Amino acid sequence: MSARRILLAEVMHESNTFNRVASTLGDFESRYFLQGGAVREQLRGTNTEVWGFLEAGDEYGWAVEHPLAASASPSGPLAAADWDEIKRLIAAPFDAGARFEAAILVLHGAMVTQSSDDADGELLQRVRSLTGPGVPIVATLDLHANVSARMVESADVLMAYRTYPHVDQYERARHLAAVLRRILDEGLRPRQYLARRPMLDAADHGLSGAGPMADVLRLAAGIEQRPGVLSASVQVGFPWADVAEIGPSAVVSGVGPPDACRGYAEELAEALWETRHRTQLHFARPAQVMAAARQGVPGGPPLILADFADNPAAGAYGDSPNLLRHMLEAGLVDAAFATVADPVAVATGARAGVGQVVELSLGGRHAPELTPPLAVRGEVVHLGAGEFVCEGPMWRGVRFRMGPTMVLRVQGIDVIVSSVPVAVMDVQVFRSVGIDPAGKATLGLKSRNHFRAAYAPIARECVLVDAGGIASMRLAELPYRKIPRPIWPLDAFPP
Repeated sequence: MSARRILLAEVMHESNTFNRVASTLGDFESRYFLQGGAVREQLRGTNTEVWGFLEAGDEYGWAVEHPLAASASPSGPLAAADWDEIKRLIAAPFDAGARFEAAILVLHGAMVTQSSDDADGELLQRVRSLTGPGVPIVATLDLHANVSARMVESADVLMAYRTYPHVDQYERARHLAAVLRRILDEGLRPRQYLARRPMLDAADHGLSGAGPMADVLRLAAGIEQRPGVLSASVQVGFPWADVAEIGPSAVVSGVGPPDACRGYAEELAEALWETRHRTQLHFARPAQVMAAARQGVPGGPPLILADFADNPAAGAYGDSPNLLRHMLEAGLVDAAFATVADPVAVATGARAGVGQVVELSLGGRHAPELTPPLAVRGEVVHLGAGEFVCEGPMWRGVRFRMGPTMVLRVQGIDVIVSSVPVAVMDVQVFRSVGIDPAGKATLGLKSRNHFRAAYAPIARECVLVDAGGIASMRLAELPYRKIPRPIWPLDAFPP
């Protein structure tokens, strides 16, 4: 019996539609844009979905063809021409006459392009048109996917992560691969059911391990044990996208009675709806946390101040110096900050050289009305290429690129200035430029919750700070035009 031929392709992009800078294929270079044999070679042993599927395929005896594995840091909508190129690369095996017994896609679920508000749904529909009916199509999703009806109709199983920080990418891929194997071996024909409530966010934005999200995930795990259910997936949505199909959702895939599976999806959606009473929307401003920061002692452990409103992992610009401005005004010493994305400042420092003092305007280049630039005078203490391999647990083994990078020492604070926006998820952001994060009294960093996987073990406390930006939870201030109304928390609902 010949090996089953399986298509595997990844397009991972989370799009903040309030970001004015269009993404291009070049933005994938900060993570990876791999084709053919380079996919297996460079992702071998990593904590990624792609490696999970490849390893499972080896064990199951599948012949897996992988034309593209592309993952970019979240940013603005992808340029239309570059989106067309990605679709062309994924369709290339079909255009060459290949036929597959199944297709696996690794998606985010909140991707927007200049030509499509539902790029993930468009891609799934395109793959369905190429495979034809009856060929199983399955896909992993980020926990923060905005799931569309087209995504559900075009696939047999959609399965999201269950951790935030996302440390189960490999694990979820292995789980979905096992489900696909069962579909193929038993000739199953699953159907999917989507349910949502009028919400922009839920369950503390999906923070897992405790709290409301943990309760919803326990319910989902229990539903998966019910007869006829193959997958019960929960997504909390991505609120920084002005699209019609937005917000938390539940997707149940199964071979059981339609009314039962549809009811399970509604049960999960209702559980998400109830978490609105336990979802935090208001966070400390920078001035409110400086007193706690001043209590730090040299040598750590550090207080971590997470500047989530300018978090590149939510598609923000990553160039806000607002939190850094407060840290400097508070007179903090033995502190570090990562990162301010400002290639112009890096170039200025590179021209001066290590050991030189420079004066420059730092950050605030894309939305100065929200995050004005900061005038600083500091010593250039490091210049480098800005590359590192993640220690994990998130993205373990994956090479990240910050672009040409500088460390500028300003009034006792070591500031990492990168050329591209960097969400701080791994300790190597600091260590790769000669900074020991565990030894600092205070760390300011751009992140929402992903930093916790690597940094919580070394921190004395972690505090989320809203210093302003296009990824703020002050959602009423965002210029939505396409989202459905009424919707929580922008509009009032009965208790």
